[in-house]
Amino acid sequence: MSKASADRRTPVRITDVARAAGVSSATVSRVLNGAVTVDPALAERVRAAAAESGYVPNPNGRALRRQRTDVWAAIVSDLQNPFFTSLVAAVEHVAVRNGFSVMLCNTDEQLDRERGYLATAIAQRMAGVVVSVTSQEDSDLSEVLAAGVPTVVVDRRVHDFSGDTILLDNVRAGRMAVQHLLELGHRDIVCLAGPSGVSTTEDRLRGALDALDEAGVPHDDRRMLRSDLRAGDAEGMVRQLLDGPHRPDAIFATNGPVTVGAYQAIQASGLRMPQDISLVGVDDERWAQLVRPSVTLVAQPVAEMGERAAEQLLRRGTEPDAPPLHLLLTPRLLIRESTGPRAAR
Repeated sequence: MSKASADRRTPVRITDVARAAGVSSATVSRVLNGAVTVDPALAERVRAAAAESGYVPNPNGRALRRQRTDVWAAIVSDLQNPFFTSLVAAVEHVAVRNGFSVMLCNTDEQLDRERGYLATAIAQRMAGVVVSVTSQEDSDLSEVLAAGVPTVVVDRRVHDFSGDTILLDNVRAGRMAVQHLLELGHRDIVCLAGPSGVSTTEDRLRGALDALDEAGVPHDDRRMLRSDLRAGDAEGMVRQLLDGPHRPDAIFATNGPVTVGAYQAIQASGLRMPQDISLVGVDDERWAQLVRPSVTLVAQPVAEMGERAAEQLLRRGTEPDAPPLHLLLTPRLLIRESTGPRAAR
């Protein structure tokens, strides 16, 4: 057997990559394990040396040394909501680039399923968890934290969690939506919210009420409607509202599926947007730009939320005792065709 053939059969080791890159084995290990504290140019040199040499990490050996697998859990509350699909895709993009896999877990807004997935993350010694919880008050992350599994909370707050959180400024989102409608002259505004106990719902509703208060516009609790965060339920509620004797000037729908339901109900009613009624929704999904009239929306930086959550998990792998990150992302108002000046009646 030739020396070249033997070389091809000999596994490339971290020491070989270190020699090729001109760095220590410890630096190679940190780069390949996702450390973000290594100088970017140096990290790129290490990755290039690893690729050129054909280095393939041994996942079983690495998991045994770290007492962790190379798998993250992405636990979301409603996979039918495109917001969560995009969020998980952003998490996975960062994970795969850094040698991790992602197990997708859909709780379907059920606490028992959420508990089961968290228990699985502990039992399988997962390297991290990104979670959007089912309930602000009733979700419990204490066991996964006690097991030492790095955990980043996204989208929704948890009442007793003081660790890493990456959220939208939802109060600001609700305020900017209703302020936009008020500036157009609307005064009878319905807020179509989700169930109580979900922080995104409560914060967006609080922002909406703050905007009404700041403008000196009284609000009626009967104009604050609660749906189950699904399009079908929201559509039925809005149909009933529009068939009644007191049709509102405008609707603020506080999440993506609820926006779909409200839009469908308005279209089915024969009312025109924005001539007869205005609609502001949340989440800039593709459909909202394709329909006519296109939909005015409060957009969330969903890709940034997922990427920052994944990057924070990587940091926790190398800096487990670093202070927690509490990041509040900024929403944007995208004004399109579904909102306009209030028509005289």
